[in-house]
Amino acid sequence: MSDHRLSSVCLVGDRFAAFASHDNVRTVSQLVAEVGAGAYDTLSGPLLVWEGQGVTDYEREYVRGALDARGLGDKLLMQPNDPDPVPRAQVHKHREVNVLLSGLCELSPGRYHAALRLHSDNELLLDHQSGEHVQGMVVVEAFRQMFIACCERFTASRQPSRRYYYIWHGMDIRFERFVFPLDADIDCTVTDSRTDDPSRLAMTVDLELRQTGHRCAVARIDFTAHDAERISAKEHVIAARAVTTVLGGAGHEPLASVVSAG
Repeated sequence: MSDHRLSSVCLVGDRFAAFASHDNVRTVSQLVAEVGAGAYDTLSGPLLVWEGQGVTDYEREYVRGALDARGLGDKLLMQPNDPDPVPRAQVHKHREVNVLLSGLCELSPGRYHAALRLHSDNELLLDHQSGEHVQGMVVVEAFRQMFIACCERFTASRQPSRRYYYIWHGMDIRFERFVFPLDADIDCTVTDSRTDDPSRLAMTVDLELRQTGHRCAVARIDFTAHDAERISAKEHVIAARAVTTVLGGAGHEPLASVVSAG
């Protein structure tokens, strides 16, 4: 740290170490190490810790414990940024660390809003995090979760006895700015809705991700939410045909020949 009198710091998860190259940004591990080395012992005023992405209750308590050990607990002003994730049934993700949305709400009929929520152990960050920005595939997945969650909560919920299977028909996406591990907002606007048949909900939505007042990415997505039982049966038949084609089609030996030869 170039200035130990620094009274505010942006805290991010350890996954975003490249972003912590800035003077006023620290990862959880960096901040705890600096506190333990006495870097903040001479603070004359409170230490404001403003959280970016990737900080959970577990890491938050780790930071508090380090400050308490140095007698600095009373100088800590923590601004947590760990809102509740959108429920599993709405984003269709099995693990909480992979949920990219929080605070989903309806602004007006057909207009919805949520905040981007990034856990350091999100599946899309485990094997591809280069540079300071958040990778584009995270934005794509956030948009996917957004249109599904909006449909599930505000449209499909009118049919509580049905379970829906979502199929994309097309996506047009454009990236305009880097997204960094800081607060970001996602808006979803329904531009076309064909929901008279409860077994087939068809929609077109426009999505927008904004950060620091700037538009970073936009997308238009066409999708259909089908009755899960009906589409699963069709999918099974199509999958069986694909297997038959691959194993018995042109350029492939029939499965029986392969087995007998072995």
